[in-house]
Amino acid sequence: MARKKLFRTAAELIEGYELSGHRYKSRKLYLIGKSLPSGNVSLLMYGRNEGRCVRISTGSILECETNLVIKRANEEKVRLEQIKCDDRNTELERREAGIAPAPRSKILFVDYLLQLAQSEYERTGIKRSYYDNLRALAIHVEAYDRRDVRFKDITLEWIQGFMEYLKNDALNFNYLRSKDEEKRKTISISQNSQCRLQRNLNYALNKAVKAKIIASNPMAGLGKEDKVKQVSGTRFYLTEAEIKKLISTPYTHGIHSIKEAFLFACYTGLRYSDLKAITKRDFHEDKNGVYLQIVMQKTKEPLKVYVPKVALSLIPNRDIDDVPLFYLPKNDCANANLRKWLKDAGITDRPITFHCARHSAATLLLSNGVPLAVVSKQLGHLKSSTTEIYAKLVDEAQKSAASKMDDLFTLKEGDA
Repeated sequence: MARKKLFRTAAELIEGYELSGHRYKSRKLYLIGKSLPSGNVSLLMYGRNEGRCVRISTGSILECETNLVIKRANEEKVRLEQIKCDDRNTELERREAGIAPAPRSKILFVDYLLQLAQSEYERTGIKRSYYDNLRALAIHVEAYDRRDVRFKDITLEWIQGFMEYLKNDALNFNYLRSKDEEKRKTISISQNSQCRLQRNLNYALNKAVKAKIIASNPMAGLGKEDKVKQVSGTRFYLTEAEIKKLISTPYTHGIHSIKEAFLFACYTGLRYSDLKAITKRDFHEDKNGVYLQIVMQKTKEPLKVYVPKVALSLIPNRDIDDVPLFYLPKNDCANANLRKWLKDAGITDRPITFHCARHSAATLLLSNGVPLAVVSKQLGHLKSSTTEIYAKLVDEAQKSAASKMDDLFTLKEGDA
């Protein structure tokens, strides 16, 4: 297959994606590109209506293309904004001709989901949240109903059928897309994944109600028996004794800062994405001690966390203030090397990942009497209910410890 041409300048982007507007003078509204000082291109809807100039910013920016990943992202942006522009142009032309506006219920549902995903990404800059979830929902909608599903088709009966599809037929497409035949498996999605898709379907339909695309959300009529309930996932963590064992176990599996970064996360509760990003500039000091002041990569929310001395001792020397402190690979590679180190320490009974350091920090703090509200703030949780999950883990561990005592010391019949 021929390699697609990359448009490396603003002029090439405008010409390559036909955004000059010269071909569309017969339309009421058309998509154009405007060069920005950065060298990128802003997408606008432009035209004339009733003698007035119409200029609508879409909020979408095309980046100069240095690789195929950026090109595919640009193509998707142009495609989605062109759909919106065509819709608005049709409405303007119908209005001028004295024809009643077309019912918006004819909008393609999958296109709407992809537009919504893109707008959420542009609003938050986060791909792991609504962006990825809404795109996954679009894939499953197409897998369930291979027609061009429109809003008028989204009835209570359709939703009930879709819920049955999620429970019984939906597959994990991440495995099916693998280029490695050994990893290409047919695996159903988990119950929590079903619940997440259900939640995002409800979110999208509520958004459509606010946009006056539909009059009401048909999911309101869904019975409890039709809905998927979320289940508590297994959160693996390390005990105090296991962390001490890791401290005394040398790391001999490469040049990355796996040991230092993992232990730092155990002491502070930082996510891997934040560990990779912190620099000397993020550390500050006040009368209470040294603290980290960062914006969390996942949520884009600010986090202030005091750093214990045992964690500060792990920080490598860096001459440049804005260079990441820990030298770390991609998350998958980091976890693979982490498992080797854990094996050296004799910890092989459960799948421990870098994120388990965060779980370990939470359970250690709670089990040593730190109030739940303080732990919630330390981890940067937006809801205390998230932290309460760790409190339940501590309770279960204590219950298990009590049961163990019963097993060890309860007198059996005939022992007295």
